[in-house]
Amino acid sequence: MTAKLGGVLLVAMLAAGSGFAYVSEDCDWRDRSEAREIAREAREHAREIAREARDQAREQAREARGLSRASREVQREAARTARESAREASREMRDAIRESVRAEREALREMRRELRDWGPVY
Repeated sequence: MTAKLGGVLLVAMLAAGSGFAYVSEDCDWRDRSEAREIAREAREHAREIAREARDQAREQAREARGLSRASREVQREAARTARESAREASREMRDAIRESVRAEREALREMRRELRDWGPVY
């Protein structure tokens, strides 16, 4: 009788252990499923952050190219303005020199005319 009771007790313990093991395996399956879902969401989130970072880097590069282009354009405009200013200053200087030479020539002609008007006396 003791052996039968021990056997029944042993079978009952094994059945209870198997039942708990089944529940434990089911919980492990759920935990693994949740862990996979969390990992998938984390990967999607990381991809989204990486995509946003790439987009932001592209936008910054585009803005930098635009600023560089604008800077070069301003430099070209400044150089063109400086050339035009130098050219105008040179033209004004030439005109002033021509005018002074013309005035000297005219004064010399006037002086010669006056000398001629005095005749051979002078």
